[in-house]
Amino acid sequence: MHVKSVVLANESDQHNHNHHQLIIAEKGHALFEIGGKGGVVDNLHGCIAPASETHYFEGIGENSHIVIDIPSLPLHSRLETLFEQPHYFSADDSLKMLISYLTKESNTFELFPEAGQGCTLSLIASLHSRILGDTRQYKDRKKLDIDSISRFIDKHIDQKLSIAQLAEMHHVSPGHFSELFTNAASITPYQFILRKRLEKAYNLIVTTNKPLSIVADEAGFSNQSAMTHLFQRHYGHTPKSLR
Repeated sequence: MHVKSVVLANESDQHNHNHHQLIIAEKGHALFEIGGKGGVVDNLHGCIAPASETHYFEGIGENSHIVIDIPSLPLHSRLETLFEQPHYFSADDSLKMLISYLTKESNTFELFPEAGQGCTLSLIASLHSRILGDTRQYKDRKKLDIDSISRFIDKHIDQKLSIAQLAEMHHVSPGHFSELFTNAASITPYQFILRKRLEKAYNLIVTTNKPLSIVADEAGFSNQSAMTHLFQRHYGHTPKSLR
């Protein structure tokens, strides 16, 4: 296991490698696309890029990210399933403490590789539990009420909305919720929420004279700069050009 702190450039880049990788932000955020799945990585949300899976990424503004390279290890078959596909996950306090510990002790693991391997297994097990959970408990649950979820998002569009929050409302793990949602809506939960925010911003821009900073706030973006970047990427022009 190798832990490093990386600043991601404010331009799109891509690569792949022969080891698994976990990325979570210390400061700021970045956009990722792994295996066709898009997501935002910040200090509350991370991602897992399986070995040999090409991933695209772009830092947004000032940022710093923790990147953990996870070597392929002989794992219990249940743990191996974590790397069968890309994942985005929410980091609770316990997981953030574990990642922080691994970051601070990275030099120790270089001196004592056997300790690093044990901590690697602990990290993988913690992620497996949070992302995949015990899916056997929900094997008979096939559908989500997308219309109901859409109405909830519309009602709370100005607030922070996480996959973990939506999953908890439906009594499933975040990973299982994402799978169910994507199967039902043909779009990931993150992409769905982002599209809703952009639609809300567009409507406010063309129907009101509110300052763009207020528009960004009411549409649930972290700031005007983030809204402008995502707006231009989605619509092909800046919010300001509509006025």
